[in-house]
Amino acid sequence: MVARRSIVVVAAHQGLRQSVAFALDVEGYSTESYDSLRKAEASCREALCAILDNDILRSEPQAAAQFLSNRGGRAILLVDGLSALQQRVDNTTLTKRSPVPTCSARSTA
Repeated sequence: MVARRSIVVVAAHQGLRQSVAFALDVEGYSTESYDSLRKAEASCREALCAILDNDILRSEPQAAAQFLSNRGGRAILLVDGLSALQQRVDNTTLTKRSPVPTCSARSTA
């Protein structure tokens, strides 16, 4: 059974799963990692929250929709754009805007 403060990481890419788990472990959280929602389902019931990658949403859209509707607000989605999840009444989308570097070039010709 998952410990009370565990966070479940679900990502298809092993490197991403390991990176997220490592960052959480450093902060004192225990983690469990899975490469599919089907494998993660039982652990997520007792977890503090679940972190889902964009690729899982795209590869398992029906399972992801069902999973998210049962999460009770305890899921974090890692997406590279807003197309992976349609805005719904029962979720909030937070975006991180990174400053776009500007470069000014000057010609001395």
